Amino acid sequence: HMEMDCGPLKHMEMDCGPPNLRPLPLFPGSVFRSGQVDFSSWEAARCPRTVLNLRFEPDAERWKVHGCRYIHCPKANDTEMYDTSSPETRAWLQAVFSALASLDSGSAFPLLIHCFSGRDRTGIVCAMLQIILGATEQVVVTSFDMEPEAKEDDKRRINFGKALDGLRPTKADQKKMDCDLEMCPFGQPPLQHYLRKAVDVRKLQTAFAREHPRA
Repeated sequence: HMEMDCGPLKHMEMDCGPPNLRPLPLFPGSVFRSGQVDFSSWEAARCPRTVLNLRFEPDAERWKVHGCRYIHCPKANDTEMYDTSSPETRAWLQAVFSALASLDSGSAFPLLIHCFSGRDRTGIVCAMLQIILGATEQVVVTSFDMEPEAKEDDKRRINFGKALDGLRPTKADQKKMDCDLEMCPFGQPPLQHYLRKAVDVRKLQTAFAREHPRA
């Protein structure tokens, strides 16, 4: 008898779930984040009704037999994803949140958001989603995946801090706002200034309201 670990063994259905699978703090039973799903069963991935893939490579879409919907918003795995002030990264994030705003709150959950490792691209998107839903900056930073044993941990902390700074309202944005930026550091409604007309933040909040009553 040989005990099998949860490594990515090709052509084998694994029951241990995707790597780094865990719930978002605001949505403990309805929104999950993880690494690639190629070698996981649907059940082990918490039976998602919607899968948002942020990897450059498409998913195999094996879970369509369970009625699962796939959304693909690809982004290459590079440090540019942390530069939220760049037009390319902003355009990618606008596409991601436009897709999220289109979800039907009655049938889209559980939702699984993933990239390759479930850390960088997924971390940025999940941070923004929690900001939009009213999480404090402390909650957002705490939930960002930073394993203490990872060699790149300090670099990722710095990059994530820069990413948050790129999401804050510019001076030009602030002139158009009627809110206390000490109380609302990411504007009100949160991140509407960043996502601009590409995404209706209020509509996105409504889509998640049933899953998170504070939205």
